[in-house]
This record gives sequence, structure tokens and C-alpha cells, in this order.
Amino acid sequence: MLRNNLIRTEEYFYHVTTRSKHQEWFPIPLNKVWEISIEAFFSAQAKCPAIVSQYVLMSNHYHMLIRTPRSDVDQFIHFFNTTFNNMLDDGFRWSLISNEKHFKKVFCYIYQNPRRANLVERCEYYPYSTLFYTSRHLQIPFPFVSLEHLESDLNMINRYFLKFDKIIEL
Repeated sequence: MLRNNLIRTEEYFYHVTTRSKHQEWFPIPLNKVWEISIEAFFSAQAKCPAIVSQYVLMSNHYHMLIRTPRSDVDQFIHFFNTTFNNMLDDGFRWSLISNEKHFKKVFCYIYQNPRRANLVERCEYYPYSTLFYTSRHLQIPFPFVSLEHLESDLNMINRYFLKFDKIIEL
């Protein structure tokens, strides 16, 4: 399957996701993978500055909302993914978030992943997510842009469940 050519910009955020090898669960406990991902952020950040708005680590993939001031999202993701010691597929999927409506949709979609997988009752309860940290007013262990309107964002994330491009109120 052909991939779209990467659109390089510093202006907009990207929704980036990478799966584990063969889409299998990570071969080590998720809390260890979380620690590796924190190390990966610092390692990649030292080479390619980036602004992360969201990060959610699942059992066989991750989702990230990221902007790179030097228009080098591919380089950041390359450096980030190589820290995982061959646990991730070589490529990554991306979409450019160029308007507010799309941003809100992706914002909810990323944080709802653990809820969709029936891992938690509320999105902010999932411990391998930046939402977990911001909802508890904890320092996030890597460069991160925090939510401006936490309460209204939490209500939006937990109230509306996005499925097949339709918004379903729960």
C-alpha cells in the first residue's frame, strides 16, 4: 500500500500512531514500556524539539498529538521509536490537524482509546496517558502542553464517544 507523502509543517499538530511488531502486545509489562517511552521522549527531544499535546500508550500501540517547530515530525518519531528496542513497527501513521473541529475530534479520540478498550470507566483513570497526569495535577515527565480548560475537556472527553466519525452521547 502506498503511503501519502509527509506534509512538513511547524504550524499544525500531527496525530501520530505506531503499532508494535506484528500488532502483538508489547513483550514486557506496560509500566516498563511507559518508562521506556519517557526515556524516548527525552532522547528524541534532545535531537528534535517537539511539543506534545497528548500521549496515550496502549498494549500494542501508542497515539500522540505532536507539533515540531522545525517541521521534522518524521525525525522526532524516528528517534522516539528507536528507543523502544525493536518493539515497534518501522513506520508510523500520521494525519495533519489543520482546523479546530478536527483537533477536538482527534483530541477526544486519542484519550478515549483506553475507554473504548474497556480498560477504564473514565478516560482520565488510565495511568499510561498524559490525561492521567493532568487530571491529577501531576507533573508530566516529558515536554508537554497542558490542557487549558481541564474540567470542560474532561466532560467533553467522557461525555461524547466518537465512533465511525459520528458523535454518540453516552
